[in-house]
Amino acid sequence: MFKAIKETVTDVRQLVRSYQGLTTNVKQLQDSLPAVNKFQAEVQKDIAKWQFKDQPRLDKIREITERLSKEGKE
Repeated sequence: MFKAIKETVTDVRQLVRSYQGLTTNVKQLQDSLPAVNKFQAEVQKDIAKWQFKDQPRLDKIREITERLSKEGKE
């Protein structure tokens, strides 16, 4: 019976340590969230800029390939 109590105490201590580790990790994640959101916004901004700059070129390439495809079928 003493052994069972000792194992239960050990298990509870392990659970407490795990909970403390989890709490620390959750706090670190929450603290890093603003930086992640900022990075995501910057990436989205860069993607939008790239698409804006390159869309006319992509449209022209698509137009040329369609024209060549039509000429090849004739």
